Amino acid sequence: MAEGRFVLTRIGQTLVVTLEGTADAGTLSAAGDTIAEIHARQGADSVVFEVSGCEVIDLDEFVGLQKLVRTMEWLGLRCVMAGLRPGIVAYLASAGMSAGSLRTSLDLELALQELNPSRDQPEPESEPEPEPEREPDDARSL
Repeated sequence: MAEGRFVLTRIGQTLVVTLEGTADAGTLSAAGDTIAEIHARQGADSVVFEVSGCEVIDLDEFVGLQKLVRTMEWLGLRCVMAGLRPGIVAYLASAGMSAGSLRTSLDLELALQELNPSRDQPEPESEPEPEPEREPDDARSL
């Protein structure tokens, strides 16, 4: 079986971990160590685990992904798993796996929108303050 690999990129305060190949224990462990190190040095708010590059995710790999997500949440990061293929989702569901409180998203773009909603929403337009009412000239008292 081919080994997996990951690519880590940063988009603002969000770390994006793109998994390719397999989500084997070695790859997940290395990804977790790298995320923790970057978070400790530079800080981050959230992590997206982008898994669309994984052709297959078996039960052990999915449990490993869930553990990695929980570990990152304990470090204070908000996490979303993005890009699970429909066939993998069907397999995991038929095997009785539960997503539990795992946050998922169809793709990376939607995951980033979920984690950073203010980025994509336009700034609220402020209404000009009304001018104070003025008395007509003939209503002024002498």
